[in-house]
Amino acid sequence: MNNDDNNSLRPQSFDEFIGQKNIIDNLKIYIQASKIRDTSLDHTLLIGHAGLGKTTLAYLISIALNHNIIVINANSIERPKDLIVSLSKLNEGDILFIDEIHALNKNCEEVLYSAMEDFYINLNVKNDLKKEIIKFDLPPFTLIGATTKVESLSKPLLDRFPITFTFNKYDENDITKILFNASKKLNVVYRTKALKLLASVSRFTPRIALNYLKRVNDYSLIDNIKFIDYHYVCKILNKLGVKNLGLKELDIRYLKMLHYDYDDKPVGINTISSFLNESNKVIEEIVENYLIELSFVRKTGKGRVITSQGITFLNTLHK
Repeated sequence: MNNDDNNSLRPQSFDEFIGQKNIIDNLKIYIQASKIRDTSLDHTLLIGHAGLGKTTLAYLISIALNHNIIVINANSIERPKDLIVSLSKLNEGDILFIDEIHALNKNCEEVLYSAMEDFYINLNVKNDLKKEIIKFDLPPFTLIGATTKVESLSKPLLDRFPITFTFNKYDENDITKILFNASKKLNVVYRTKALKLLASVSRFTPRIALNYLKRVNDYSLIDNIKFIDYHYVCKILNKLGVKNLGLKELDIRYLKMLHYDYDDKPVGINTISSFLNESNKVIEEIVENYLIELSFVRKTGKGRVITSQGITFLNTLHK
């Protein structure tokens, strides 16, 4: 089975996975049923924002099934040939995990249709200077797709996933539990208030919380700190430029622009991007999504507007 060397903090079983209880409970049933039938798990689609644990869950499924997993990102698949190489490596019961599956181009999608439904692909082979199509059978396998943009997934591909799960945002209690488990794996002792502070700036996202935990751990090694408390975490977050609720410099500049530079009037996305010298994609996907979730900003037909909550937050920065 492939190992994920990049993240030793991943849970190694469903019992270690914090949150998403409904997804885990259903998955256990589906996996148990597939084992009783002695068939591969049905193709599964995981939907949710980045950093919520979709890739982690794919690894846990492979562990529970005791089968190999091949992990690829759709953005790296330029030609059907690239996808076929991965498909040809699968053994019976294996898992092919395609992250950001909505980014697959149409030609690559068409390769998946026959692979998912009937476990075969058509290969174009040159024979005596002539092109010939040869049917190549695949062993029964499970495709797990992950997407942050389910609306961009084509309907023919979406319809081929019998199992679909949508991840919920985490609350601070669950993220604190995730951080506690990770801190034990790092052999670092954290005070409860310190972990809760990290959870409060995580944007309700485990990946962000774990990244901050690692950075605090880096500093503690250099400073030779054995017990990490609330005040030490405050100090490190300040070094990292992380404000209350996990806002960073770009978020603050965005709010200040709406409030001070445009007098709380609606502002279009192109104007915002130009003012902040960032792309529309960065503004919409990284900055605005979270600010809207916090009710600091709202979208109107005329543009983005800062809310009273957003103004109140700005005022707290000056206290």
